Amino acid sequence: MRRRALFLLALPMPARAAGVEDVMRGLAAVRESRAVFRETRAIPELEGVLPSRGTLSWRAPDRVEKHTTEPVEERLTVAGDTLTLERRGTRQVLSLDAAPEVRALVEAIRGTLAGDLPRLSSFYDVRFSEPGDGSWRISLYPRSARLAAAVQAIIITGRGAQIGTVETQERGGITSMSIEARP
Repeated sequence: MRRRALFLLALPMPARAAGVEDVMRGLAAVRESRAVFRETRAIPELEGVLPSRGTLSWRAPDRVEKHTTEPVEERLTVAGDTLTLERRGTRQVLSLDAAPEVRALVEAIRGTLAGDLPRLSSFYDVRFSEPGDGSWRISLYPRSARLAAAVQAIIITGRGAQIGTVETQERGGITSMSIEARP
């Protein structure tokens, strides 16, 4: 019984403590930001990982852009309820209203950047922890069975009002992104 109690103490707590509210307030105060990213995608069928890099930008209340510069240039932009993907001279536009699973994935990042805990909670079971070194961790577990069939969890870590990593645990592998803020 004692082992079980210790195990339960080690689990991240549901997002409700002042800590998560403080982090969300700090994130919400950031109205615009730029960063560089390095991303790796591990796919079980492939040996090794697929790396990429580029830039990220955020402008409140709802614009996120991921510009991949390597290995293939592409630009993914979300503004309001529209997602636009530009790659190799083609442009695809998708309404997030027509793609609820895509919206949930977008809101994992956009809701975190906006510091919008109610929005995150509408799509995910949100767990929050603070390792004790000034950093924080938000673990998102999909509420939708359809999304959970593809994505088991999204783990976002940071310090203060900055996101440092995003790890997406998918049925088909793990995508890890490290983010470094730029002025």
